[in-house]
Amino acid sequence: MATHDRRYKRILTSAVFAYDVAQQLAQRFDLGTVDRNSLRAGPTGSIQESEHERIADSTWSFDTDRQPTVIMIVEAQSSRQRHFMVRILRYVVDRLLELCENRTWHGSDRGLPPVAVAVLYTGPDPWQPPSLQDLFSPLARLLMQFDFPVQYYDVLHMDRRDDPEQRLLRLVFEIERCAGLGDTASVRQAVRGLEDRKAHALLMRFLADRIAQWGNLTDDRGRLLLDVSRLDDSRPLSEVEKEMETAQEHLLRQLAEGRAEGRAEGRTEGWTEGQAAGQVAGMLASFQRTLAASGLDRRLAEDITAYADQITEAAQRGVHFDLDHIPDGARLLTAIQEGGGPAQVPAERIWALLPHIPEEDTPPK
Repeated sequence: MATHDRRYKRILTSAVFAYDVAQQLAQRFDLGTVDRNSLRAGPTGSIQESEHERIADSTWSFDTDRQPTVIMIVEAQSSRQRHFMVRILRYVVDRLLELCENRTWHGSDRGLPPVAVAVLYTGPDPWQPPSLQDLFSPLARLLMQFDFPVQYYDVLHMDRRDDPEQRLLRLVFEIERCAGLGDTASVRQAVRGLEDRKAHALLMRFLADRIAQWGNLTDDRGRLLLDVSRLDDSRPLSEVEKEMETAQEHLLRQLAEGRAEGRAEGRTEGWTEGQAAGQVAGMLASFQRTLAASGLDRRLAEDITAYADQITEAAQRGVHFDLDHIPDGARLLTAIQEGGGPAQVPAERIWALLPHIPEEDTPPK
């Protein structure tokens, strides 16, 4: 089973998380007030796809004050598939067939219940799957009318103002949006503030799963910032939380050392290469080290690094830059934190830290 599905199986099979999703769907589709005590787990399937087993769907049922039974399907999707909604339709039909074959429902005059679907798309590129009607030919659209309520979330790219109101669902989105180890501190504090012990344990383990993906991070001396073995489910939750805090401390220490080394490097280079050019190079060296460990989008970081190199080269050619306009690692870190973290800070805010290179001093591409 792929890493993404292993992580999401933890929350898709949790009644604590399912209740939050049920409330969101009930609110979105006017299903009524959810009876928490009625929440029941259904089958969570897995299928073999592209030589990897993955979760097919997680099914729950619950009652509301308007409807004696509502079936809920929750799907976590990390890749784009053109016929994705056809697969969801299969899940919907499978759940209804199970009811039809159930003796307690066979011959019932209650009618089949509604099936509501929640989709959490976590892929790296924006995506809105084609609807069922979009997949059919023009004649098929007239003859075949399929529909069911779907709440679709493109977690990484959606407008943050459209985030769900339910707290656990929002926290799952925030954890998924963490672009690096440095972005997890505020989320960890939010999870720590959960009063429900089961919710706290569930989301803290889910955050640990996310952090474990950066287990190969090292400092400038090649030392690991994180001991992934201490995040395993076999470890007590208190030990897991302690390891996350320790990794965060190591990262902050590395950034602080990078700032100090950058200033020192600037002073040293200032004597050997001309004071102004050397100070520019040293401050930008600190900036680039912080940038590498910042958790910003990889493409953005690469573009920023290339432009910083052009500034250094221009300074070495004798182009004058006001040192107040040259950022070091500390200024970058402040901009990221004030901008909401690596996953949310606007790219324009990072670009604005760097000075303009006059056209005649910009090296040809």
